[in-house]
Amino acid sequence: MTQASAGPVVGIVGGGQLARMLAEAATPLGIHLRVLAAPHDEGAVEVIPDFTLGSPDDASAIIEFAKTVDVLSFDHENVDHDALSQVELTDTAVRPGLGLLKIADKAHQRSMFSQAGLPVPEFLVLDPDQDDALDQALRFSAKHADDEGLIVLKASRGGYDGRGVWMLRSEDLEAFLAEYSGAPLVLEPKLPLDLELAVLVARNPSGEVAVWPVLETVQVDGMCAEVFLPARISEDLAAQAEQIGRQIAELLEAVGVFAVELFVSSGELLINEIAPRVHNSGHVTIEASATSQFSQHLRAILDWPLGPTHSLQPAAVMVNVVGAETGDPRDHQAAALRAVPEAHLHLYGKASRPARKIGHVTVTGESLEQCRTSAALAAAALSSQEGSLHD
Repeated sequence: MTQASAGPVVGIVGGGQLARMLAEAATPLGIHLRVLAAPHDEGAVEVIPDFTLGSPDDASAIIEFAKTVDVLSFDHENVDHDALSQVELTDTAVRPGLGLLKIADKAHQRSMFSQAGLPVPEFLVLDPDQDDALDQALRFSAKHADDEGLIVLKASRGGYDGRGVWMLRSEDLEAFLAEYSGAPLVLEPKLPLDLELAVLVARNPSGEVAVWPVLETVQVDGMCAEVFLPARISEDLAAQAEQIGRQIAELLEAVGVFAVELFVSSGELLINEIAPRVHNSGHVTIEASATSQFSQHLRAILDWPLGPTHSLQPAAVMVNVVGAETGDPRDHQAAALRAVPEAHLHLYGKASRPARKIGHVTVTGESLEQCRTSAALAAAALSSQEGSLHD
């Protein structure tokens, strides 16, 4: 369905939780959000009445949808690039543009950042269809395997939350490459990690850049489980991380909010990957920051002045809520708020299933330790099989 609007109309390709939270930020700004949602999408269409059914893989659907909006943006980066290149030739602004979206390809990303002198791990881009692919992989493994003989292989496109990432020994490479079919691979050492960080950056077409205080992320099985604001690092390391974010914003001439995920390995910063959109680590900014990542993204893509990014409390912690075989967190909001009245609950309107992020909880306060304890307690209450609103 399509509705008329007097204000700016922002189109979002994809109808997941990021579109849902962008809609929540758009309302107080007087921005009209319109979503192109695939039939299987969950989250956004529950709260956004103005949506069009269509696939992000359908070029004609994207092109037609773009004609109805002032600015086109994205819930995720897996969209038809050929269609976007056609839209970029029209009066509809595409933000972020293809230049930033293409950076989601890890092979392209590693090569560009290495050439720019940015800190990246040692890497090899491997075409698995090349005749000497196995020899290249074995040579890399011989040079860069860790003490257990492991290296990391990443699909250059399509992976997320630990999917599309493998840790293999040299003796396993031949069988893996014989079975693998898909995008080129990026091979990297298995690094000793001190911790992981994220830098959220916003840039508008006028060149204004805003950076939030550095976030610390905790990963479990390749999926973000917790986010701490601020990160538990030195001021010098935080300044280096923020500078890397600013350098990437200028290098890519980015528009909108994006996240730079960083490793701290033996005290040194290395770029893990870039998410060219609002990001899971930035959900904590909804309550914790003067301007949330979602409000900032809308400001940036409309070329409005960017908002301040300072924190409103000394500490904030976000915990992701992950689905399970049985039960639904949407039945347990009251139990979670009974356990932690100050908790901020965000459920995405998604059906619960194992290893699926279906919500998050944020707690702000005076100390990271107390916020972490409270946020974990509220998230556990949401996941409980007891204490439902209907009990």
